[in-house]
Amino acid sequence: METKSARSIELSVPYSHRRQSVSSSRYRWNCWDRGSNPFVILQWTLSGEGIFEGKEGRFRVPTDHAFIAIVPEQSTYYYPLEHREPWVFSWFNFYGSLACDLFLKFKAEFGPVVPLASRGAAATCLRRLLIKGARAESSDRFQASLQTYAFLLEWWREASQPLRRPEDRLAHALRFSREHFREPLGVKELAGEAGMSREHFSRIFTDRTGESPSAYLQRLRMQEATLLVQDTDLPLREIAMRSGFYSERHLMRTFQRLHGLSPSQYRRRKTDRHP
Repeated sequence: METKSARSIELSVPYSHRRQSVSSSRYRWNCWDRGSNPFVILQWTLSGEGIFEGKEGRFRVPTDHAFIAIVPEQSTYYYPLEHREPWVFSWFNFYGSLACDLFLKFKAEFGPVVPLASRGAAATCLRRLLIKGARAESSDRFQASLQTYAFLLEWWREASQPLRRPEDRLAHALRFSREHFREPLGVKELAGEAGMSREHFSRIFTDRTGESPSAYLQRLRMQEATLLVQDTDLPLREIAMRSGFYSERHLMRTFQRLHGLSPSQYRRRKTDRHP
């Protein structure tokens, strides 16, 4: 029995699925037809997009956005007939009256579809919940509740931030690139950090910096790799990993193209010049 002094949010990630991909217009769920016991559905788009319809209107749910539905409301979500790219998403169910109350307030403040950046703090909290549920570790309801509160607080903070000017967003993306280029970071993720579509972001980035986002990332990675080749005895596989290249072969091919020497030839030349 739930008490006023110790209410918790129950987390459910059914079948231990971390994500789902749909590409058929037969995928459609009506929230008024999911039973009479209230619960929260949170569905976060990883790629592609779906549609959410409710009393507030009809909304696209593109990449790095999530919709909130509170069963049994009058809403529906589906994969559009005219789309070709699969809708890939992670979904969560949250149970308990406290969960419904909190998400209802969040939805009233920001609407049913809200940006949820894949590299933001809120997304990190959400992934922890997903992993916890997938590992069947959610038996501790209060621990799950604590992590859910952390996620909601981070998401509220991110959703409350005013839209920045393109110049500010570009500066943020550049700073983010310099801090995270060693990770598997691509143009799509950078565009998400800037709050722009990939095409719009690439155009603005190239106009303002004189090089494409992918070229900028490659330059940062090559600068790091060159220093590691020159100043350490690390094997190339380790250097590739530390500098953001996805394989030793990728590093060698890029290094040869830019320097006219293989990494081992470059290292030997530097050693010969500095006995």
